[in-house]
Amino acid sequence: MKKSLVALAALTAVSGLAQADVTLYGILDVGVASETHSGDFSPTFVTGVVPTGSPAQHLGTSVGMMNGGEKQTRWGVKGSEDLGNGNKAFFQLESAFSVGTGALGTSALAGSCQPKTAGSNLCGPTSTNMIADTSLNNQLFGRNAFVGLSNTEYGAVTFGRQNSLDLDIITSTAGGYDPVNAQMFSPINFSGFYGGGGATDSARVDNAIKYSNKFYGVDLNAMYGLGGMAGNNSARSTGQMGLGLERDRFGVEVVGQIARDTTQIGAAPEANTVNATFMDLHSFTGVLRYSVTDSLTAKVGGQYIRWSTPSNYSTLSGMTQIYTYTLNPVGNGSSLFSGAKEYNVYWFGGNYQATPKLKFSVAQYDVIIKQGTYGSSASSLTPAGSALTASGSDRYTSFLVDYDLSKRTNLYAGYMHDEKGGSANVGSYGPNQTYDTVGAGVVHRF
Repeated sequence: MKKSLVALAALTAVSGLAQADVTLYGILDVGVASETHSGDFSPTFVTGVVPTGSPAQHLGTSVGMMNGGEKQTRWGVKGSEDLGNGNKAFFQLESAFSVGTGALGTSALAGSCQPKTAGSNLCGPTSTNMIADTSLNNQLFGRNAFVGLSNTEYGAVTFGRQNSLDLDIITSTAGGYDPVNAQMFSPINFSGFYGGGGATDSARVDNAIKYSNKFYGVDLNAMYGLGGMAGNNSARSTGQMGLGLERDRFGVEVVGQIARDTTQIGAAPEANTVNATFMDLHSFTGVLRYSVTDSLTAKVGGQYIRWSTPSNYSTLSGMTQIYTYTLNPVGNGSSLFSGAKEYNVYWFGGNYQATPKLKFSVAQYDVIIKQGTYGSSASSLTPAGSALTASGSDRYTSFLVDYDLSKRTNLYAGYMHDEKGGSANVGSYGPNQTYDTVGAGVVHRF
């Protein structure tokens, strides 16, 4: 149950101003899942298991407790203060955690492998746990942490750690443009790769300034993430722009992004230490929804992603920290992407509200990796390691059923089938490897 609280004592003691409206809220989502061709369920990874498959961990079928099968488990505090004349100050702090273990949301990549050779920062044998990169890396408020000001005419501006514009339209704008909007049963909902426009670490942007307003019925959104690198203001920076039109029966949204020297983090042998690959990122996303009837809504989307050599690689060698981790340096564990790698992503599906309490969702997701010349080297201080790489495909079919017990509690059951081919299937288990995830759970909101 949402509760309106008197402004936190610490805040009022410092400000001495009129009290603000503050709300404590959260979502608890827990269930049981089974996954074929899987590794072990992880006690520290944010969802417990990776539903999008990993040929590197191909041990068998596993059954375990999933965290956030439909909605990511979270708690948060948000508040606002009316400043008068159409002006408002507001804030939001939101944390991800696991119901099963009580731990903060994390990738669990730090210290998750054995060294390739004695004293090496490179990985040899890896953990049998199913873990992956995520934008949640043990931060206290990893989902959101921002403060903002708004005006009824001039819009709103926020400062802090915030969702990317891609993540907004996939998961939340107009109820989300992902047809199967469930973390364990949709690749674009589970993986921050798509929410980040091609890089998981870009799904939520640190040190960001975000602006939103509406002009003649058109939504305008813009975001800029400050890199904070001495002597080079473009290094590690992110720029995003989005336009949208939302009506009762239809909606359309587009987002473009340019990110300089962004990262994908990976496993490393030492505790609380990770490796990373640096790259430049360009992406464009477009989505459309249409209500065919009052109970049936169709949704389609597409995304173009391009990785390229980082623009400012010479300034990255001194980086020693990322998120809450120690970062192994470039050339000694971390690497620089080289060349150009392109992805085309498509999805289509819909939602059918069979009764006021019962809803069905279905979708198809296709990810195409284009043939190209690219690579990386963890032992070089300049971009190296490019080679001609074959094309690949990653195709998903997803189903979800929701049943509402009340306005705050619902049951769900889902299934996702994944088939990887070509360069998307990096294991040695055949030309086309399949993974099946099935599970059921309960969601409670407060």
